[in-house]
Amino acid sequence: MAETYTPMLEQYREIKNRHLNDILFFRMGDFYEMFFEDAETASRELEITLTARDGGGGKRVPMCGVPYHSADGYIAKLIEKGYKVAVCEQTEDPRQAQGIVKREVVKVITPGTVLSDQLLPDKANNYLVVLLEESGLLCFAAVDISTGECMWGSFTGASKVAAMCDRLFCLSPAEILFAGKIDSAAAINEFIAARIPSCAYSSIDVEDFSALRKLPASHFGTDNLPEQEPARDCVAYLLYYLHHTLKSDLSHVNRLGRYDADAHLLLDNITLRNLEISRNLRDGSKKGTLLGVLDYTQTAMGARLLKKWVEQPLNQPTEIVTRLDAVDELVKQPAARAYIREQLRDVYDFERIITKIEVGTANARDLTALRQSLATLPLVKEAIVKLRAKLFSSAGGQLSGHMDIVQLIQDALVDNPPVATREGGMIRPGYDLELDELRTIARDSKLWIQNLEANERETTGIRSLKVGYNRVFGYYLEVTHANASEVPARYTRKQTLANAERYITPELKEFELKVLGAEEKIVVLEYQLFVSLRETIKRQVREIQQTARQVALLDVLCSLSEAASRHNYVKPQIVTDRELRIKDGRHPVVEELLQRERFIPNDTGLNHRDCEIMIITGPNMAGKSTYMRQVALLTVMAQIGSFVPAREASISPVDRIFTRVGASDDLSSGQSTFMVEMAEVSHILKHATSKSLIILDEIGRGTSTYDGMSIARAVIEHIKSKIKAKTLFSTHYHELTEMEGQFDGVKNYSVAVKERGNDVVFLRRIVPGGADKSYGVHVAQLAGLPKSVIERARQILSDHEQPDCRQIERAASPSPSPLPASLFSSGLSDELLALDIMTVTPLEALNILYKLQNQAKAEAGKL
Repeated sequence: MAETYTPMLEQYREIKNRHLNDILFFRMGDFYEMFFEDAETASRELEITLTARDGGGGKRVPMCGVPYHSADGYIAKLIEKGYKVAVCEQTEDPRQAQGIVKREVVKVITPGTVLSDQLLPDKANNYLVVLLEESGLLCFAAVDISTGECMWGSFTGASKVAAMCDRLFCLSPAEILFAGKIDSAAAINEFIAARIPSCAYSSIDVEDFSALRKLPASHFGTDNLPEQEPARDCVAYLLYYLHHTLKSDLSHVNRLGRYDADAHLLLDNITLRNLEISRNLRDGSKKGTLLGVLDYTQTAMGARLLKKWVEQPLNQPTEIVTRLDAVDELVKQPAARAYIREQLRDVYDFERIITKIEVGTANARDLTALRQSLATLPLVKEAIVKLRAKLFSSAGGQLSGHMDIVQLIQDALVDNPPVATREGGMIRPGYDLELDELRTIARDSKLWIQNLEANERETTGIRSLKVGYNRVFGYYLEVTHANASEVPARYTRKQTLANAERYITPELKEFELKVLGAEEKIVVLEYQLFVSLRETIKRQVREIQQTARQVALLDVLCSLSEAASRHNYVKPQIVTDRELRIKDGRHPVVEELLQRERFIPNDTGLNHRDCEIMIITGPNMAGKSTYMRQVALLTVMAQIGSFVPAREASISPVDRIFTRVGASDDLSSGQSTFMVEMAEVSHILKHATSKSLIILDEIGRGTSTYDGMSIARAVIEHIKSKIKAKTLFSTHYHELTEMEGQFDGVKNYSVAVKERGNDVVFLRRIVPGGADKSYGVHVAQLAGLPKSVIERARQILSDHEQPDCRQIERAASPSPSPLPASLFSSGLSDELLALDIMTVTPLEALNILYKLQNQAKAEAGKL
């Protein structure tokens, strides 16, 4: 026989059965309650008290709860821990309910659908991504529900999984959903765990697939939909999930864009990490990154857009030049730039505010923030209409101040409204006649009470009599027991206290009904007026979103021009001759970190004629890696549309930048440093083109010397003969410098060093020619190794550098052979050591060589 519970718990169980994977916040009065397993989980994760409740039939069930007015903070903690929360509200007035109050889930909050300010990153998007694989296509659909941004993309071929992982790393979604069977799910899950560990991921199933397929066209229309059916289905799954979690019409998700890889400079996840484009390798923050150097945005909307630009630079020269021209104009007009930035300081994140308005969670303070933001925009527009660049003309035409909305909010809401929307105090006097009349009644009631109290004291002669109120008993007249004999007969006893009695009179009862009715009506009417105001604004969602996009664009252009002015950057020339020419280039991040030391600039000249591959040799810590990263970062900056740290720069856009820098074991998958290195090099050799820029730092150091040198040389030869990409290749294998004379377009460069005895000064200048030393012992000394170790290392190094016979033989025959060992253990060794080579005649030399040959033949059994 099935267990039965109280009617309320049966209602809870019925709703919970529809949300088995969610923690159910069940509204009961002023609290959200949780029961059974949810209560045990929530009490543990939220560190709140676990109690019990009568479940019927003598059963006790686990229970815990949180106040409804502070529920957002508790929900935020659960979401951060990877849980989903279903919020179940009372959908009818408990005072009018017959039996159990009706309840239903009004929204499901997941990591990818949060709208709480406590969980949303201000300067980054919060993406939800759906993945689907079908008919050879690996598709994604992504949405930031807090801004309404929605996009899709698809990948095919042997590299589709790698391309998808690169895209996921760039999006850094809060939540990923797998739709149907995905053959590459294991590889993607492994990547998520390693590179996006905070991301929640699960599967999504749909029962009515025919209904699901109708969603994209009904929501977006037919013009913007993907042509390929798998991609359309991926968008459909995304919309299905949003409708079943947010339970709103999603009118703010009104534009579906396509991710077009061909329109961007592609930076895979390895390159994004190695170059520290937007996240540093230490803690994942933007400190010490290219984004951190360029970010002078004034608004959250601009900060999010700048992050997109930095992670997805352009590759079309016309579009790049359009951005550069706008930045250039602001650099040349510092007063206009300063004025626009000053106005933008007063602009709130109204891109997200409009989303809260659409889903019905915006409060009165959100609306006043929207009013203040929009009221600033006419001043911004006035400033940009004076600018000539194409982007400013376009932005000015699409930038609206929405003064009707500004005036409406100004008329309706007080300047500093409360956070709560159901407790009154939001609506400005004069906005609504009925509300003003009710407020007059409520306000005059205080004077009426004062007069009543004075009259009753005078009439009864009881000087201590007072009129009071509480929420349980309403209004009353209170008289102490000492004066009970003087209470008139028209008083009706209402409550007895330890020291006093409380009474009611017909006159006071009539007043109570009038006043309490007015105060209750005030709260209800204020909320109705506020909801009506919110709905009016909601009808202009699209227009306000368009305005938000233009504000973000202006903010980013101002940010890039501010960075250019502060850091002495120059406008790069964008050319199409496939060359990269930089005069006195500087590393944008490193030069900012050098507080008191001057950064040493360097030139770069890469082309497809006489310098396609630069082989860079020189000591550790001398600046080889900094220089190579610098070249890559300046290319990225130029293709963003940013000025660059250099005296001059002429840059042809590249299609991809590949980097292999540093060494790290991938312990989670059991891969060694060398295996990771070779996998990354393999990826580069498979995907690089003649339009790419390749950065390779110390290839082959994870294995034996001859293996490593052989691999390094073979990689250079492959790039030169097959790929023909512009390449920077740093190495300690000085033997590779001989390639300069063997291959056209391969040039040697090194880091200049000045020696003073055992002391070495790194000049950090890249100069033509190869180096023949690595200065490793000197670097070890700088690192603080004990003096005795340094001296011993120098002695060993000196011994190995002596041109004795062992060295000669080892150099002549790298492969192990029994000949050298047997030869130098024979009696001939003394004779050889005694020879004076400078006085031996040619005939004597031939005789000595003849003896050595016969000895070798005898030992090899050939005599």
